[in-house]
Amino acid sequence: MSDIPTRRYRIVVEYDGSDFVGWQLQPNGRSVQGALEQALQKLFSASVRIHGAGRTDAGVHATGQVAHFDIDRDLDGDTMARALNAELPPDVTVHRAAQVADDFHARFSASSRSYCYTIAHGRNSLHRRTQWMLYAGIDHDAIRQSIPCLRGTHDFTTFSKLMPDMEHHYCHVFDAAWEQDGEITRFHIRANRFLHGMVRCLVGGLVQVGRRKLSPEGFAQLLALRDRGHAPMLAPPQGLVLTRVGYDSADWETVQAIMDRLRSAENG
Repeated sequence: MSDIPTRRYRIVVEYDGSDFVGWQLQPNGRSVQGALEQALQKLFSASVRIHGAGRTDAGVHATGQVAHFDIDRDLDGDTMARALNAELPPDVTVHRAAQVADDFHARFSASSRSYCYTIAHGRNSLHRRTQWMLYAGIDHDAIRQSIPCLRGTHDFTTFSKLMPDMEHHYCHVFDAAWEQDGEITRFHIRANRFLHGMVRCLVGGLVQVGRRKLSPEGFAQLLALRDRGHAPMLAPPQGLVLTRVGYDSADWETVQAIMDRLRSAENG
């Protein structure tokens, strides 16, 4: 048994999710969590559990996923990152590592998550695993009219997959934007949390607005319905990237105050 006390490490991870079943360990198939835990097992001959800030789905990527783990080793961040990268497969990279306080938790300490969804409006081969190839014409101005209704605190039941055990479906969206640059479109969104399938469902609904199958007013009405039976199409996973996890105390306090008011209102 090691005489070194257990240390908590925080890591920032990038991965190409194309060949993974998602972040979380699954009975069948490769997971990002599993790849990291296997690397730690090889390095230290110890079973170490990794905790991530978000559970990305199969085919979804990340450039800024955050995770933490505890181990009885005392290494500086650069050494830990290099050691992990030496054992990780090429589709997973640890960009940064650092020792953190024992009360840090990658998921529960996080104040926000940021995602970017990329759409390509022309055929290309190089980025086909990280973009949605969408050749249909899009009314970008109509989509931009739909974006403001997403900001703030809303029940996103309509734009999520069924999760019966979830306490509530409220999310606070700090910001959202639809940006077009030639044949590339990017949807950026930052919120305190995201429901299962939420960003892909939002993108699917916005694209329906852009293809004039749904009006901006109709999109806002879907949000107000709080009924997943009216969920729009689900955009494919390959265009979605978790870009950043925030740990800002002011954002955290803002969201907690909002959620406390919602609970008080619902309890009468």
